Amino acid sequence: METTLTAGDRRSGYPATYRAREAGIVARWIVEGTSGAVIGMGGAGKSNFLRFLCAQPEALGAHWPADLAPPAVVMVDLNDLPAGDTATFYRVLLRAFHERRDGLDPALGPVIATLFRENRATTDPFVAQTALREALFAFLARGTPIVLVLDRFDRFCETASPELTDTLRGLRDACKGRLSYVVGLRQEVAYLDDPGILGELYEILDTHVCWIGPLVDADARRVIAEETAHAAAPASEEDVGRLLALTGGYPALLKSACHWWSRGRPAAGADVVPGAATAVGAAGAGHEPAGGDAWRAALLAEPSIGFRLAEIVEGLTQAELLALTEVQRLRGRVERLRAQGGADPAAVERLIAKARHDLADQHAAALSRLAGRGLAARGEDGGDWHVVGSLLAAHVEGAGAAIQGRGKLWRDASTGELYQGQAPLGGLANLERRLLEFLLEHPRVRHTKTAVIEAVWPDEAVGEGVMDDALYQVVKELRRKIEPQPSAPRYLGTWRGRPEGGYQLFPEGRPGGG
Repeated sequence: METTLTAGDRRSGYPATYRAREAGIVARWIVEGTSGAVIGMGGAGKSNFLRFLCAQPEALGAHWPADLAPPAVVMVDLNDLPAGDTATFYRVLLRAFHERRDGLDPALGPVIATLFRENRATTDPFVAQTALREALFAFLARGTPIVLVLDRFDRFCETASPELTDTLRGLRDACKGRLSYVVGLRQEVAYLDDPGILGELYEILDTHVCWIGPLVDADARRVIAEETAHAAAPASEEDVGRLLALTGGYPALLKSACHWWSRGRPAAGADVVPGAATAVGAAGAGHEPAGGDAWRAALLAEPSIGFRLAEIVEGLTQAELLALTEVQRLRGRVERLRAQGGADPAAVERLIAKARHDLADQHAAALSRLAGRGLAARGEDGGDWHVVGSLLAAHVEGAGAAIQGRGKLWRDASTGELYQGQAPLGGLANLERRLLEFLLEHPRVRHTKTAVIEAVWPDEAVGEGVMDDALYQVVKELRRKIEPQPSAPRYLGTWRGRPEGGYQLFPEGRPGGG
C-alpha cells in the first residue's frame, strides 16, 4: 500500500479529500453564515478534523461557491486562557489571528501583526475589543468570511462566565452572516453542565451538528498505510480487509489495531471467539476474511483496545446503549433460530421478521442516533441492523448485562403507565411516582428544590413546610430504582446554584463520557 501527500497536504498530514462528507457539512454552515457543533466521542478524531480544516481550509473548496471568497479559518485555544476576564479573552482571540496570519490573506498580515503588538498588553476590555473588531472588519472589508474554530468548547463552558459567552454572541452579531463558530464537543450541548450559559447560541449549536465517526474506506486505508509503515513487511490486502472489518474504521480502534499488527499478528486459524459478529460498516463493507476470529480474540485482550471500546460505550446514552445491545442480541437470536431449523421454516422467518420489526419500532430514535455516529448500520434495502466493526460487536456481546443500558424513561399517555425501556417501572412509592411524572413532563429543565417540592408534595404539606431532607430521601429512593449506578446518576442529576440548586431529568439517560 502507498499513500501520497501533496506539499499542501503535509501541513496537516492529511490529503485534501480527508473526511470530505464532514467538510461539506461545515462548508454549508459557513456559506449560510451560521455556526455549528462538530461532535465526536473519545477516539473519533474530532480534534484531528478541526486541525485539518484550519491547516488546509482549501479542503472546503470542493463545497464552496465559486463567487464567494475563501474563508479565513482560525483555531482558537480556549483551554489555555490565562485569565477569565473579557480583556484577556479578546486578546486571546486577537493572538489566534496573529499566529495564523501567514496562512491568511497576505494583505492583512501586517494589519493583524500591528493590532496584536499594540494591544497585547492592554487590560482595558474596551481597547482589546476595539482592536479585535478592527481585525474582523478588515477581513469583512475584503469580502472574506471568518471562521473561528473552538475545540473542546465543552471544557470552556465549564468555567466560562456569562460575560464570555455574551462576547461570542456579540461578535457574531457585529459580523452578522460573515462570522461563523465551529465548536468541537464530545457530546451535544444539551449535556453541558449548564447549557443555559450559551443563550441564543444554544439553539444554533443544537440544530447544526456534524458527528465525527468512522472513516470512509479511502481515509481508513491511508491510516493503515501510515500506522504500519515501519512494520517488517507491508500489510497485504487481506490484512487490510481484516483491520477494516474488525475496527469498522473507527480511528482510535484502527490505530491501536495497526500498532498491534505491526508488532506481529497471530496466524490465521488460531483460537476463535464463538458467536462474534462479522458485520462491517462504512469502512471495509462485507465480512471478515478468513482468520478474523483469531485476530479478534487477540485484539480484545489488548488493553488499548479494551480502553477504546469502553470509551465508546461510556459515551452513549442509556437508550442508545440498550439499542446497541439489542441489535447484537437479535443477530445472535436470528443465527440460532435458523441453525435450529424446524418443521416450519416459514414460521421461523415470520418470528424473525417480527423481532426485527419490534427492534426497529421500539428503538427507532436511538438507532437513528447510533447510525449518525457510525456505530450501527442497516443492511442494503432496509436489511438487518448490525453493530459496526466486529470488535465493538464482540465487546457488546461479551460484556452482556454489565453494559446493557436501561433504556429511555417514558410515560404511556393512554394508560399512564411508567416505563424504562420496554419494562414497566413498578414498585414506586407515591411521591417517587409524582416526582418522576413531573420531571418527565419537563425533561432536561433545571428545577429548583422549591419548585420540585411545590409540584410533587400535596398543597397542605407544602403549606406546613417540607424539609429538604424529605426531598433528598425521595430522590435517593427513585435513583435506586432507575439508575444503573445511583452514586453516578445518568437520569436524575443534581445541579448546584445560588440561592439553591435542584434537579434535572434526562429521560434517555445522559452519557457518562466527557
